[in-house]
Amino acid sequence: MKTDQASSTARLIAAGTLMLAGDPRTAGLVAPEAPALCERLLSGSLGDRLLAKSTSFAPTRRLWRMAERFVLPGVTAHFWHRKRWIERRVRQSLAEGFQRVVIIGAGFDTLALRLAPQFPGVDWIEIDHPATQRAKQHALGCEMDGEPAANLRFIAADLAAEALPTKGFDDGRATLVIAEGLLMYLAPAAVEGLFRALAALRAPTIRILFSFMSKWPDGSTGFRPRSPWVERWLAWRGEPFTWFIEPERIGTFLQPFGFAPLEVASTQDLADEAGSPCRALAGENLVLCQAKSA
Repeated sequence: MKTDQASSTARLIAAGTLMLAGDPRTAGLVAPEAPALCERLLSGSLGDRLLAKSTSFAPTRRLWRMAERFVLPGVTAHFWHRKRWIERRVRQSLAEGFQRVVIIGAGFDTLALRLAPQFPGVDWIEIDHPATQRAKQHALGCEMDGEPAANLRFIAADLAAEALPTKGFDDGRATLVIAEGLLMYLAPAAVEGLFRALAALRAPTIRILFSFMSKWPDGSTGFRPRSPWVERWLAWRGEPFTWFIEPERIGTFLQPFGFAPLEVASTQDLADEAGSPCRALAGENLVLCQAKSA
């Protein structure tokens, strides 16, 4: 991503959330509290406010949908299939006694903002690139060292250039780590460094929930059906996909770090769990894994 700007993908997903929520046919995909939070997150700059406004009216929503059908049909719904799948696993982990949730590359995601007040005994941490985190906190109306909830903390880090800062949460609590829509943007060495850092945490139980892009038989990656428009846009914004792997190899990848998969889900699995009657995009996968010693 461009180092002085908030993630373009984060902003578009927030706008897509508003688009889905504004259409009675898709409003049920979105968590009830998310639209108001996304509108607030897109209030920090004139460009973001105009982006949010474009989802408010039926004519512009139709333009959004026409553009999506032309560029990558179904991607906006996929993001919320992904988020709801993650949220169900987070709630289940909290019911099992996890005491901390760390969201790496949080972007403009609303999960911690929504759940931190509901679970005041859980420590919530968001880690993200300084530019994106600064934009998010500005929109929320808190200073860089402030928090919107007493049990929610922010840690700024550019994971493309520095190691995961674990000092703020390496104190022995059962920890669930989320890396949604992140690893595909990191170099392979940075991905491996992140898993090494998580494997070294002092915690009785470490669970990681992450998404990754498939490596296709021809060596390429990305969603299928393929969209050259998306690939060019990501490259132009400095957010190309740089790490990907065959889904059948994910267990082998995790083994040296001491983790084993509990669940592996494809985009179609996410859509099926959400009750979507439509065929989903192919190419992204979600994994819930846990330290083998736990």
